[in-house]
Amino acid sequence: MGPFLFFILIAVALITTELVIFNLSVFWFLFVGLGALVAALASWLLPDAGWLFAFVVFVVATAVVSVLLYLPLKKWQNQASPMHGNDAIGQTVKALSSLSESTEGEVTWSGTSWKAKLAAGSEPLKKGDKATITAIDGIILTVKK
Repeated sequence: MGPFLFFILIAVALITTELVIFNLSVFWFLFVGLGALVAALASWLLPDAGWLFAFVVFVVATAVVSVLLYLPLKKWQNQASPMHGNDAIGQTVKALSSLSESTEGEVTWSGTSWKAKLAAGSEPLKKGDKATITAIDGIILTVKK
């Protein structure tokens, strides 16, 4: 097996792993897979260059792809997604800390801790109190007692 086939197989395996298993959450499999794809292309264009050339192209391409794509992908990943018609609204949460109109706190819902704020006009919550989700703003739940 030559470098072209080797790097194509590595690229397909890593990019597929990133997309199917990690759903674009890790990125490193994607970056290394794209580096392998560039190395495969270089090996195809210059078939007599050999393994050392392909490996150097792979390392350099992986580094360049990582530097160029990490921040834009991280920014894209951290965007708040719109939650229209979210099934969380109306669900019951439990306060993990005290909440008042002037102080945000934390609640637990669906097995996860969430930042929360009180809905206007709601009475304050003490740790352990139950509340209902009335709205979601990014990753902050708005709750009322």
